[in-house]
Amino acid sequence: MAEQGINTAGLLPSGVLQPYGQNILKYGIGQLGTPIDVGQMTAKVAGPSGFQQKSQQQLADMYGMGDIQRDATGQLTGFTGGTGIASYQPYLDQISQQQLLDPSQGYKDFMSPYQKEIIDTTMQEYDIQAGRGRQQIRDNAYTAGAFGGARQGVEMGTYQSESDRNRAALLAGLQGQGYNQALAQQQQQLANLQGMVGFDAGLQGQKIAGLEAVGAQAQALEQQKLNQLAAAGQTAYTLPMNRLTDVANIYGSIAGAMPGSPTQKFSPNPIVSGIGGFSNMFSTLGGMVGGAQGVPAANQARYQAGNPGGDSGYYFRN
Repeated sequence: MAEQGINTAGLLPSGVLQPYGQNILKYGIGQLGTPIDVGQMTAKVAGPSGFQQKSQQQLADMYGMGDIQRDATGQLTGFTGGTGIASYQPYLDQISQQQLLDPSQGYKDFMSPYQKEIIDTTMQEYDIQAGRGRQQIRDNAYTAGAFGGARQGVEMGTYQSESDRNRAALLAGLQGQGYNQALAQQQQQLANLQGMVGFDAGLQGQKIAGLEAVGAQAQALEQQKLNQLAAAGQTAYTLPMNRLTDVANIYGSIAGAMPGSPTQKFSPNPIVSGIGGFSNMFSTLGGMVGGAQGVPAANQARYQAGNPGGDSGYYFRN
């Protein structure tokens, strides 16, 4: 009677899949050995846009800071040619030229060009009227027979004194009126220039704010682009490994579902293991009673020699 043994060893994945597994390993090692350009994945900050640079330069001009100096990235590094007064300079020059801050001189530019003619004509007319008054006194003295007398002299003196007083008052009034008008116009001009300084600064501020708003939008757009480029760099780095992982998972699923070559053990078959355990128990009982009944001693010896450890398996008796 011949005995046949059942080998419960498992199997490797099919040889058809082995080249794929080798390629996965090769590509994975190659990917790990590929140099990484970290700069492509590093987040970057957008520099000031052209509109922002323009607004910054106009702000520097307005306050007399000079030309802005920048580095290669567009960042501010300093100023050149600053004066400290900039857009206010024309108004300061005009105030200085017109001597608007000097009350004793600034009014002169605002005196009426006809002031002297008006005063001279008025005074000439006054003198004519005063002369007629004196002539009337003389005529009255002649009619009264007192011409050249003391009475005429007293009356003439009194009249002349009052006439001179009135003449001085009229002249002072005319000159004072012209001065007050010129002084008021001087103060108004100074206020106008001061108002223009504030008005011009306000317009410049609105212009700068508009440029800054447009520049902020352009900068935000540039920042979004840089963020997308950094995200694209990170995706480019992780994509090959993700693809390898996907392929390896597919390979592992297929390999576990296909029978293969008998070079690697599968998990032990529970049915075969149960049969082997029963055989071992039967052999033990046979030894206790002097051998299993109905089993030749030679077969028992061969069984013990072929299965010294009592592992799973069984023999048939022919």
